[in-house]
Amino acid sequence: MKPDDKIRNNYGLVTCLRDMGNGNSRIFFDDVKANKTKNPINWEYDCFFTFTDELENNKTDNMQLTDNDFMKIGEAVVARLLALNGRVK
Repeated sequence: MKPDDKIRNNYGLVTCLRDMGNGNSRIFFDDVKANKTKNPINWEYDCFFTFTDELENNKTDNMQLTDNDFMKIGEAVVARLLALNGRVK
């Protein structure tokens, strides 16, 4: 495989970090669809998936979230990607 062969599945996941304005942030997860006719890596919004509990900005900025917070974020990502690609068992 080339470093980037531009081949993707039809669905993916995007995340963003939103400052909630109270000293905390949340990570939001949204589903996206590939636009195969224009560009296989040009993604379009599909739907909202979920968001994390509020995370302290200071801990987030310094990558000092708890192991449990990191685990929940990783589980949400992998579980959603499996679901989007029909691989849930």
